[in-house]
Amino acid sequence: MLYRKENLNIESKAVSEITSNIISFIRGRGVVEPQLCFVLVYAAHLALTNNVNDADDLLSFIEENVSEQRAMFVKEFARDNIKIAIQISESFSDEDLLAYMFVFPRESAGRVSAECGTPESISKLAIRILNIRENENIADFGSGVGDFITSISENNDKSNVYGIEINTYSCEISKIRAELFAANNVEVELGDMFAVADDRKFDKIFSNYPFGMRLINLNASTGYVDSLLKRMPEIKRATSADWIFNSLLLDHLEDDGKAVAIMTNGSTWNSIDQKIREYFVRNGLIEAVIALPSKLFEFTNISTTMIVFSRNNKSVRLIDSTAICEQGRRQNIITDTNIDQIIRLLNEDGEQAITVDFKTLQQNEFVLNPSRYLEYTVEIEDGVEFGSLIKSITRGAQLKASELDDMVSEDPTDIQYLMLANIQNGMISEDLPYLKELDPKLAKYLIGNKNLLLSKNGAPFKVAVAEIEEDIKILGNGNLFIIALDEEKVNPFYLKAFFDSEVGFASLKKIVVGTTIPNISLESLKKLIVPLPPMEKQNEIADLYQAKQDEIKVLQLKLKKAHNALRAIFGEVK
Repeated sequence: MLYRKENLNIESKAVSEITSNIISFIRGRGVVEPQLCFVLVYAAHLALTNNVNDADDLLSFIEENVSEQRAMFVKEFARDNIKIAIQISESFSDEDLLAYMFVFPRESAGRVSAECGTPESISKLAIRILNIRENENIADFGSGVGDFITSISENNDKSNVYGIEINTYSCEISKIRAELFAANNVEVELGDMFAVADDRKFDKIFSNYPFGMRLINLNASTGYVDSLLKRMPEIKRATSADWIFNSLLLDHLEDDGKAVAIMTNGSTWNSIDQKIREYFVRNGLIEAVIALPSKLFEFTNISTTMIVFSRNNKSVRLIDSTAICEQGRRQNIITDTNIDQIIRLLNEDGEQAITVDFKTLQQNEFVLNPSRYLEYTVEIEDGVEFGSLIKSITRGAQLKASELDDMVSEDPTDIQYLMLANIQNGMISEDLPYLKELDPKLAKYLIGNKNLLLSKNGAPFKVAVAEIEEDIKILGNGNLFIIALDEEKVNPFYLKAFFDSEVGFASLKKIVVGTTIPNISLESLKKLIVPLPPMEKQNEIADLYQAKQDEIKVLQLKLKKAHNALRAIFGEVK
């Protein structure tokens, strides 16, 4: 029998009580994992619907009536606790047990690992965007415990649905849920999505692939990444794995098909992925990008992006739905009304939606974060005027090239100078040029330790924090602001982290004047509103930021050594 959501009376209280009962029964016997809870409820369902009221008889029934893989799965988790399944079957109705398995692993069903669950609201939004029709072939790459498959099968009996999941336990749970709640035209396979046959194509694809996966981990069992690197040079070893997953989806998409994926926000704007974003945009592969609210997932507060792929797109639709949700204390939810609003924004311009052409994207490093392009007031919590945090601010010395040439020293001295070109990826070069001496009139342009440096002209704006040894003097030169901060109020590295964020970028963009040569005025900069949380939080953010910067420096040093080694290879071979 096929159980549908509309036929189930899903009581959150009953679902919660089932979890509480299982935890109470198992207390003292070990960790109560969500998979164990699910297996026990499934076993209880089998006991109740087949009139089995003895633990040994239930194990025998399972061995004789389900697949070998299913029996192994149940026994691995529940053999020592199978009596609890009998107790659960005697304490709850089958409708309650089915409701539990239907909503798993959402709220009240326990915390699960990142690869397992997709919030129901995300599945529903994806289904609306995909606009699935009868007899289409649908796929879920990385199907987890079957959330999307379960949702899509409710109203799409005549579509063929395929799911592939690499985690054994998640795959088996999704098979059980598909059997109970989905139509017969569902296939769930245990395996690596990168090993799906090259010629297997789908009309519609969904993927909530793992967050934060490193590219090196994707080579474990397939040569897909190696082949992709050969045919798509825009992908580098440092490219975010999000774009490798996205490439895979497109490789399995019919020419007139559509795919939806959930990716991390950073991959939509970081400099590492600029080239691959450009490739996708140039080839018309991105239809829309939707910035989602934070705290949608139980396992992380990270903000995510829904990206829509299709072919022959001449522009990209960008939607900021970060505030379109029902706010919760621990978790936010996109309601059905919110979904209707987001769908409307796919076709209607406004403060939260805009269509951006190729030229505009090119001028913005192919950043796909909607906040970069939407003109609205950036909301800043605990905001203060930037000027209230500044002890002093000056411009870099305006020296002519001929003047600077006369001052430059070929030999190391205790005086160096810094121009905007010496700031790359938010860090100051360690090989700054030297000056013979310093004219006393230029002393006011010296950069102090932990001064914040901000470019005055050009976009994107450069931001850095100077770290200067006591016996070294560095002259600031060119179009930059040299800002001495009140460090009793603000941590300089925290402020840099803010200006490096999309919110910080959007804040700076709001005070920019000029189009040919964008620039920031001193008065506008002082009036800029910046967030000022307690110093404890500032320090926490600053520490994380500096740790990541240190990691980048180590990687840059390794890269430099590798390049030097490459240049020496020819002479080493005799």
